[in-house]
Amino acid sequence: MVLASMGNMKATEESFVRAEIQGQTGLLTLTRDKALNALNRSMYHQLVSALQMWRDDPAITQVVIRSQLAKAFCAGGDIKEVREAALGGRQDEIRDAFGTEYSMNAIIARYPKPYVAIMNGIVMGGGMGLSVHGSHRVVTETTQMAMPETAIGFFTDIGASYFLPRVTRGAGSSTDDDAARHESLAVARYLGLSGARINGADAIALGLADTYIDSADVDAFVDTVLADGVDAATSSYAKQAPESELVGRWDEIVATYGADSFEEVVRNSGSDLDGMSPTSLARVFELLQRGAQDDDVVSCLRRELRMAEDTAVGHDFIEGVRAMVVDKDKNPQWEPATVAEVDMARIRDVADQESDLPISV
Repeated sequence: MVLASMGNMKATEESFVRAEIQGQTGLLTLTRDKALNALNRSMYHQLVSALQMWRDDPAITQVVIRSQLAKAFCAGGDIKEVREAALGGRQDEIRDAFGTEYSMNAIIARYPKPYVAIMNGIVMGGGMGLSVHGSHRVVTETTQMAMPETAIGFFTDIGASYFLPRVTRGAGSSTDDDAARHESLAVARYLGLSGARINGADAIALGLADTYIDSADVDAFVDTVLADGVDAATSSYAKQAPESELVGRWDEIVATYGADSFEEVVRNSGSDLDGMSPTSLARVFELLQRGAQDDDVVSCLRRELRMAEDTAVGHDFIEGVRAMVVDKDKNPQWEPATVAEVDMARIRDVADQESDLPISV
């Protein structure tokens, strides 16, 4: 059964989310192939509508989300759409886009039923928000994950200020003591500041995914989830993940990114952060500091929403998207151009604020 009406979608808009019920499963399929499933405002509303409907429907026992495109689960949010709204002074659209997306992330994080995300291929930015918060996160040898926002003048959002500081040094490792939390925060800085890509094995080790399968088994895995449930599918298809290359570099990363101050971390990073927006780097650093101390993902999302409202209308985001996505000259002109010139007091002030999520979770 395919759902005919999806949220706030206008009749003239093309739907890139297929929502259907198969037995007791709510099945979501992303179909925006040409954009690698980049999420736009319409898609956020469609996804939220389906998730709320199935959450409250006792006949639905689990939700599965996947892509119809093998090479990408989701490449992130539609940043061109946000930039156009910023250039047009349409702040209501900006608030709607980020507010709905972050509400969706919170709904997934608090979902009372199994939420199975098939993270095959590219999983970046908003794609991580659509998957990492779920209860059952499935990766393959083709999985490529990243939070690359500092290269476009934005910051690591979608709840990353909560989940990145909680990465683990191997699946099942503890982050309960101060030393472990310090190391996790240092690795979070590496991932959030540099936008480094990680693979499926890394994701398992870091605690950002739960199950590793062969990409050739994705369809069979989903079929088994639909027929017999996620536990049966995991039992049939889960494999031991290869060793994590990132965990092998853990001590090196901690030594580089574990300093106390923002300026020292940037100085120690060498060429890792070359070309990134200095203001975006500062935003990420501050949000990760606060997220590491927070015990609630929703609080982190509210803080990120206030930061997004501020960042999306700023020079660096508009310029970064122009340089990397619109004109593609790969030569953004950041303002300010150096870390030393960043107004840290202002960034800390914004990071101290929160905006309410517009949708109840």
